[in-house]
Amino acid sequence: MSRAPETERRRLAFAEVGSTNTLALEAARAGDPGPLWVTAERQSAGRGRRGRAWVSEAGNLYASWLVVDPAPVDQLSNLPLVASLGVRDGLARLLGDRADRAVVKWPNDVLIGGKKAVGILLESERLPDGRMAVVVGCGVNVAHVPTEAPYGVTSLKLEAAERPLDIVFDAVAGAVEAAFALFRRGEGFGEVRRQWLSLAVGLGEPCRVNLADRSIEGRFEALDPQGRLILRQDDGRTIAIAAGDLFFLGADAREMPGISASGEAEDMKNVSRLNEATRARP
Repeated sequence: MSRAPETERRRLAFAEVGSTNTLALEAARAGDPGPLWVTAERQSAGRGRRGRAWVSEAGNLYASWLVVDPAPVDQLSNLPLVASLGVRDGLARLLGDRADRAVVKWPNDVLIGGKKAVGILLESERLPDGRMAVVVGCGVNVAHVPTEAPYGVTSLKLEAAERPLDIVFDAVAGAVEAAFALFRRGEGFGEVRRQWLSLAVGLGEPCRVNLADRSIEGRFEALDPQGRLILRQDDGRTIAIAAGDLFFLGADAREMPGISASGEAEDMKNVSRLNEATRARP
Protein backbone atom coordinates (compact mmCIF):
# COMPACT_ATOMS: atom_id res chain seq x y z
CA MET A 1 0.00 0.00 0.00
CA SER A 2 1.36 3.44 -0.90
CA ARG A 3 1.41 6.32 1.51
CA ALA A 4 -1.49 8.74 1.73
CA PRO A 5 -0.98 12.11 0.01
CA GLU A 6 1.23 14.31 2.14
CA THR A 7 -0.78 16.71 4.30
CA GLU A 8 -0.04 18.47 7.53
CA ARG A 9 -0.63 15.97 10.33
CA ARG A 10 -2.28 17.42 13.43
CA ARG A 11 -1.11 15.81 16.65
CA LEU A 12 -1.53 16.44 20.37
CA ALA A 13 1.30 14.72 22.26
CA PHE A 14 1.19 14.25 26.03
CA ALA A 15 3.47 12.72 28.63
CA GLU A 16 0.61 11.06 30.53
CA VAL A 17 -3.16 10.95 30.10
CA GLY A 18 -6.02 8.83 31.31
CA SER A 19 -6.91 7.52 27.85
CA THR A 20 -5.99 8.81 24.40
CA ASN A 21 -9.34 7.56 23.08
CA THR A 22 -11.18 9.59 25.71
CA LEU A 23 -9.26 12.75 24.84
CA ALA A 24 -9.92 12.27 21.15
CA LEU A 25 -13.67 11.93 21.75
CA GLU A 26 -13.62 14.98 24.01
CA ALA A 27 -11.96 16.93 21.21
CA ALA A 28 -14.77 15.90 18.86
CA ARG A 29 -17.41 17.00 21.36
CA ALA A 30 -15.64 20.35 21.65
CA GLY A 31 -15.93 20.85 17.90
CA ASP A 32 -12.63 19.60 16.54
CA PRO A 33 -13.24 18.69 12.88
CA GLY A 34 -10.51 16.02 12.72
CA PRO A 35 -8.41 14.37 11.53
CA LEU A 36 -6.48 14.63 14.79
CA TRP A 37 -3.94 12.32 16.43
CA VAL A 38 -3.67 12.13 20.21
CA THR A 39 -0.63 10.33 21.64
CA ALA A 40 0.74 9.74 25.11
CA GLU A 41 3.86 8.25 26.63
CA ARG A 42 1.75 6.61 29.33
CA GLN A 43 -1.93 6.01 30.06
CA SER A 44 -3.34 5.70 33.56
CA ALA A 45 -6.84 4.65 32.48
CA GLY A 46 -6.40 2.86 29.17
CA ARG A 47 -9.39 0.72 28.26
CA GLY A 48 -9.09 -2.95 27.48
CA ARG A 49 -11.51 -5.64 26.47
CA ARG A 50 -15.06 -5.33 27.76
CA GLY A 51 -14.25 -2.11 29.60
CA ARG A 52 -11.45 -3.56 31.72
CA ALA A 53 -8.76 -1.18 32.96
CA TRP A 54 -5.44 -1.52 31.18
CA VAL A 55 -2.28 0.02 32.56
CA SER A 56 -0.12 1.39 29.77
CA GLU A 57 3.42 1.98 30.92
CA ALA A 58 5.97 4.23 29.25
CA GLY A 59 7.93 2.66 26.40
CA ASN A 60 5.07 1.61 24.14
CA LEU A 61 3.08 3.67 21.64
CA TYR A 62 -0.40 4.82 22.66
CA ALA A 63 -2.16 6.68 19.87
CA SER A 64 -5.72 7.56 18.87
CA TRP A 65 -6.90 9.06 15.60
CA LEU A 66 -10.08 11.12 15.44
CA VAL A 67 -11.93 11.21 12.13
CA VAL A 68 -15.37 12.74 11.63
CA ASP A 69 -17.83 11.21 9.18
CA PRO A 70 -15.22 8.86 7.67
CA ALA A 71 -17.81 6.82 5.76
CA PRO A 72 -21.54 6.40 5.13
CA VAL A 73 -23.50 4.58 7.79
CA ASP A 74 -23.53 1.27 5.92
CA GLN A 75 -19.71 1.25 5.68
CA LEU A 76 -18.82 2.05 9.30
CA SER A 77 -18.73 -1.61 10.33
CA ASN A 78 -15.79 -2.15 7.93
CA LEU A 79 -13.55 0.35 9.71
CA PRO A 80 -11.97 -2.25 12.07
CA LEU A 81 -10.64 -4.09 9.00
CA VAL A 82 -9.35 -0.84 7.49
CA ALA A 83 -7.63 0.11 10.75
CA SER A 84 -5.94 -3.26 11.21
CA LEU A 85 -4.66 -3.25 7.63
CA GLY A 86 -3.14 0.18 8.22
CA VAL A 87 -1.52 -0.69 11.54
CA ARG A 88 -0.14 -3.92 10.08
CA ASP A 89 1.40 -2.04 7.15
CA GLY A 90 2.99 0.44 9.55
CA LEU A 91 4.65 -2.33 11.53
CA ALA A 92 5.73 -4.05 8.30
CA ARG A 93 7.69 -0.94 7.36
CA LEU A 94 9.53 -1.11 10.67
CA LEU A 95 10.30 -4.81 10.21
CA GLY A 96 12.03 -4.17 6.89
CA ASP A 97 12.99 -7.39 5.09
CA ARG A 98 10.97 -9.37 7.68
CA ALA A 99 7.74 -7.55 6.82
CA ASP A 100 5.98 -10.81 5.97
CA ARG A 101 6.03 -11.72 9.68
CA ALA A 102 3.32 -9.09 10.25
CA VAL A 103 -0.19 -10.41 9.56
CA VAL A 104 -3.79 -9.61 10.40
CA LYS A 105 -6.40 -11.69 12.20
CA TRP A 106 -10.14 -11.13 12.01
CA PRO A 107 -11.57 -8.73 12.84
CA ASN A 108 -8.74 -6.32 13.72
CA ASP A 109 -5.81 -8.07 15.40
CA VAL A 110 -2.24 -7.54 14.23
CA LEU A 111 0.32 -10.29 14.89
CA ILE A 112 4.06 -10.56 14.37
CA GLY A 113 5.34 -14.10 14.01
CA GLY A 114 1.97 -15.39 15.20
CA LYS A 115 2.08 -13.37 18.42
CA LYS A 116 -0.03 -10.43 19.55
CA ALA A 117 1.80 -7.14 18.96
CA VAL A 118 -0.93 -4.51 18.93
CA GLY A 119 -4.26 -3.77 20.54
CA ILE A 120 -6.86 -1.82 18.54
CA LEU A 121 -10.05 -0.27 19.90
CA LEU A 122 -12.50 1.65 17.71
CA GLU A 123 -15.12 3.83 19.35
CA SER A 124 -17.72 6.12 17.86
CA GLU A 125 -20.19 8.75 18.99
CA ARG A 126 -22.96 10.69 17.29
CA LEU A 127 -22.27 14.41 17.76
CA PRO A 128 -25.03 16.96 18.50
CA ASP A 129 -24.92 18.24 14.91
CA GLY A 130 -25.56 14.74 13.58
CA ARG A 131 -22.04 13.95 12.42
CA MET A 132 -20.34 10.71 13.47
CA ALA A 133 -17.04 10.91 15.35
CA VAL A 134 -14.90 7.78 15.08
CA VAL A 135 -11.73 7.18 17.06
CA VAL A 136 -9.16 4.54 16.08
CA GLY A 137 -7.10 3.76 19.17
CA CYS A 138 -4.05 1.54 19.13
CA GLY A 139 -1.42 0.40 21.57
CA VAL A 140 1.74 -0.93 19.96
CA ASN A 141 4.09 -3.09 22.01
CA VAL A 142 7.41 -1.38 21.39
CA ALA A 143 9.53 -2.00 24.49
CA HIS A 144 7.16 -3.95 26.76
CA VAL A 145 4.64 -6.80 26.59
CA PRO A 146 1.83 -7.75 29.00
CA THR A 147 3.16 -10.06 31.70
CA GLU A 148 0.07 -12.23 32.20
CA ALA A 149 -1.38 -12.59 28.72
CA PRO A 150 -3.04 -16.02 28.12
CA TYR A 151 -1.53 -16.21 24.61
CA GLY A 152 1.70 -15.39 22.83
CA VAL A 153 2.73 -11.74 22.83
CA THR A 154 5.65 -9.92 21.30
CA SER A 155 7.07 -6.43 20.88
CA LEU A 156 9.18 -4.54 18.38
CA LYS A 157 12.06 -4.89 20.80
CA LEU A 158 11.71 -8.67 20.90
CA GLU A 159 11.51 -8.65 17.11
CA ALA A 160 14.75 -6.63 16.86
CA ALA A 161 12.77 -3.77 15.29
CA GLU A 162 12.60 -1.29 18.17
CA ARG A 163 12.73 2.35 17.09
CA PRO A 164 12.24 5.69 18.85
CA LEU A 165 8.54 6.24 19.55
CA ASP A 166 8.25 9.16 17.13
CA ILE A 167 9.49 6.94 14.31
CA VAL A 168 7.05 4.19 15.28
CA PHE A 169 4.26 6.76 15.39
CA ASP A 170 5.13 8.17 11.97
CA ALA A 171 5.13 4.67 10.43
CA VAL A 172 1.82 3.64 12.00
CA ALA A 173 0.07 6.98 11.48
CA GLY A 174 1.14 7.20 7.84
CA ALA A 175 -0.03 3.67 7.11
CA VAL A 176 -3.39 4.09 8.89
CA GLU A 177 -4.01 7.29 6.94
CA ALA A 178 -3.08 5.48 3.73
CA ALA A 179 -5.52 2.65 4.51
CA PHE A 180 -8.36 5.13 5.03
CA ALA A 181 -7.39 6.88 1.79
CA LEU A 182 -7.55 3.49 0.02
CA PHE A 183 -10.94 2.86 1.63
CA ARG A 184 -12.30 6.11 0.11
CA ARG A 185 -15.31 6.33 2.41
CA GLY A 186 -16.27 2.78 1.42
CA GLU A 187 -15.86 3.03 -2.35
CA GLY A 188 -12.50 1.27 -2.12
CA PHE A 189 -13.48 -1.45 0.34
CA GLY A 190 -13.08 -4.12 -2.33
CA GLU A 191 -9.35 -3.39 -2.54
CA VAL A 192 -9.06 -3.14 1.25
CA ARG A 193 -10.73 -6.55 1.51
CA ARG A 194 -8.41 -8.03 -1.12
CA GLN A 195 -5.26 -6.77 0.61
CA TRP A 196 -6.55 -7.78 4.05
CA LEU A 197 -7.24 -11.35 2.91
CA SER A 198 -3.78 -11.60 1.33
CA LEU A 199 -2.29 -10.91 4.77
CA ALA A 200 -4.76 -12.87 6.92
CA VAL A 201 -3.69 -15.65 9.24
CA GLY A 202 -5.83 -18.78 9.47
CA LEU A 203 -7.58 -18.55 6.12
CA GLY A 204 -8.96 -22.01 5.36
CA GLU A 205 -8.18 -23.26 8.89
CA PRO A 206 -10.60 -24.86 11.35
CA CYS A 207 -11.83 -22.40 13.95
CA ARG A 208 -14.47 -21.62 16.53
CA VAL A 209 -16.35 -18.35 16.79
CA ASN A 210 -17.89 -17.52 20.14
CA LEU A 211 -21.03 -15.42 19.77
CA ALA A 212 -23.06 -13.80 22.50
CA ASP A 213 -25.42 -16.78 22.76
CA ARG A 214 -23.53 -19.73 21.24
CA SER A 215 -20.35 -21.05 19.65
CA ILE A 216 -19.99 -22.16 16.02
CA GLU A 217 -17.22 -24.26 14.50
CA GLY A 218 -16.15 -24.51 10.89
CA ARG A 219 -13.46 -23.24 8.54
CA PHE A 220 -12.55 -19.61 7.96
CA GLU A 221 -13.36 -19.40 4.25
CA ALA A 222 -13.35 -15.70 3.34
CA LEU A 223 -14.70 -12.25 4.01
CA ASP A 224 -17.87 -11.29 2.20
CA PRO A 225 -18.31 -7.89 0.48
CA GLN A 226 -19.66 -6.52 3.76
CA GLY A 227 -16.53 -7.53 5.67
CA ARG A 228 -18.21 -10.38 7.55
CA LEU A 229 -16.33 -13.60 8.27
CA ILE A 230 -17.62 -16.50 6.18
CA LEU A 231 -17.56 -19.73 8.18
CA ARG A 232 -18.07 -23.00 6.30
CA GLN A 233 -19.52 -25.73 8.49
CA ASP A 234 -18.99 -29.48 8.11
CA ASP A 235 -22.33 -29.89 6.33
CA GLY A 236 -21.25 -27.41 3.67
CA ARG A 237 -23.43 -24.55 4.79
CA THR A 238 -21.86 -21.12 5.22
CA ILE A 239 -22.58 -18.54 7.89
CA ALA A 240 -21.72 -14.81 7.69
CA ILE A 241 -20.56 -13.45 11.06
CA ALA A 242 -20.24 -9.73 11.78
CA ALA A 243 -18.71 -9.92 15.27
CA GLY A 244 -17.44 -12.56 17.67
CA ASP A 245 -14.41 -14.08 19.38
CA LEU A 246 -12.35 -16.09 16.88
CA PHE A 247 -10.26 -19.08 18.00
CA PHE A 248 -8.25 -21.30 15.67
CA LEU A 249 -8.31 -25.05 16.35
CA GLY A 250 -5.49 -26.41 14.19
CA ALA A 251 -1.92 -27.36 15.04
CA ASP A 252 -0.83 -23.72 15.04
CA ALA A 253 -3.66 -22.59 17.31
CA ARG A 254 -1.32 -21.67 20.14
CA GLU A 255 0.32 -19.13 17.85
CA MET A 256 -2.98 -17.50 16.92
CA PRO A 257 -4.41 -15.66 19.95
CA GLY A 258 -8.16 -15.71 20.28
CA ILE A 259 -8.49 -13.06 22.98
CA SER A 260 -6.79 -9.74 22.45
CA ALA A 261 -5.67 -7.27 25.10
CA SER A 262 -2.68 -4.99 24.70
CA GLY A 263 -2.34 -1.29 25.32
CA GLU A 264 -5.47 0.50 24.06
CA ALA A 265 -6.78 -3.00 23.52
CA GLU A 266 -9.13 -4.49 20.99
CA ASP A 267 -12.73 -5.04 22.08
CA MET A 268 -14.43 -7.74 20.05
CA LYS A 269 -17.66 -5.79 20.37
CA ASN A 270 -16.32 -2.81 18.43
CA VAL A 271 -18.28 -3.69 15.28
CA SER A 272 -21.47 -3.81 17.32
CA ARG A 273 -20.56 -0.49 18.94
CA LEU A 274 -20.17 1.12 15.53
CA ASN A 275 -23.43 -0.38 14.29
CA GLU A 276 -25.27 0.77 17.40
CA ALA A 277 -23.82 4.25 17.05
CA THR A 278 -24.98 4.54 13.45
CA ARG A 279 -28.53 3.81 14.52
CA ALA A 280 -28.46 6.65 17.08
CA ARG A 281 -30.36 9.81 16.26
CA PRO A 282 -28.95 13.34 16.82
